[in-house]
Amino acid sequence: MKYGVILMSLSISKQMLIQRAFTALIVIAVLAVGGLAAECSSLGGDCDNSGWDPMKKLEEIGTGKYDQPQTSSKWPGKSREIRWNITDESSEGIENEVKEAPQKGSTAEDGSLQRSNKSEGMLVSIEDVSGAALLLDVSENATERIPGALAISYADFILQGSTLKSVPEIAEILGKAGISQDDPLVIYGECLPCGGGPAASTYVYWILKSLGHKNVRLMDGTLEDWKAAGRPVEPAVNETQLRPTANYTPEFTPDFIASYEYVKSGWPQVVDVRSMEEFGEGSITRAIDIPYESVLEGDRIKDEASLERTFSLRDKERPVVAYSNTGVKASLVWFALKLIGFDAKLYSYEDWLINQDVPGNLSD
Repeated sequence: MKYGVILMSLSISKQMLIQRAFTALIVIAVLAVGGLAAECSSLGGDCDNSGWDPMKKLEEIGTGKYDQPQTSSKWPGKSREIRWNITDESSEGIENEVKEAPQKGSTAEDGSLQRSNKSEGMLVSIEDVSGAALLLDVSENATERIPGALAISYADFILQGSTLKSVPEIAEILGKAGISQDDPLVIYGECLPCGGGPAASTYVYWILKSLGHKNVRLMDGTLEDWKAAGRPVEPAVNETQLRPTANYTPEFTPDFIASYEYVKSGWPQVVDVRSMEEFGEGSITRAIDIPYESVLEGDRIKDEASLERTFSLRDKERPVVAYSNTGVKASLVWFALKLIGFDAKLYSYEDWLINQDVPGNLSD
């Protein structure tokens, strides 16, 4: 993949690092923009006719058959190396994972979630949202919007075929909306195909943090919460709020992205954020199931005390990898882990399946 003038100014070693990391970003960012059918299509299946159905394949997995060690000479590793230029990373350590039940959130007498001062670096309350920051609405097909908010749907960062656009392409989208890398941003918006909630916001937050955007936070609440607080809204229009075009210069970091070799090493603690049913049908070796709903209180991220209980069996001295089929919902758990101080990375179950040493698996 060509990265344009950004890579031209870098050293050869840094080019290799970014190429490896960003290709992993593309792989783990697969998501179903159009719902389950789009997710099925993104996995390469013939979802509308009678061909091979990868979603059915996901349902068939769970016996451990697909978790056998990979031999580097087999096709998955070679295919991955050729297609994405990703090579092995070495780590050590294995932990037996223990499943735990989700916890209820802690609330004040007025029903508000209790936030610490540390959370202010990632979340901003509706009361504290001011004109000093740019509001970015990442909803898809919104009918209402906060006055003055810029509108870039999370789907705008996705190519047809459900993969993330390249770093230069995403930077161009942000720049055309009038956003520079130095602008303070407050993200809000929902992913309706994902069932609502802040998944779209946490996903775009993850993208921006991967691009090196330092001053970015999530609005701590939904548009409905905004209206309930007596704040104004206006009808959403197709055109975003006009601002002069900016030059967005990304500083890409691979710190929030997990590779197959990294997950397979056994060193990171692996969390499957999908439903218990999906987890039972097939999961990554040594993963535990903590469904993404476990980090939510309604449509908001739980307070830190509750999140600490949810992840009380995780070792903060070791990194955690959160994954889902598509990556969008996993970003919720990734965000929650970062909120309470974990070294967290994002991954996808699709990448895990592609790399299993099973003839014909996802290759037909």
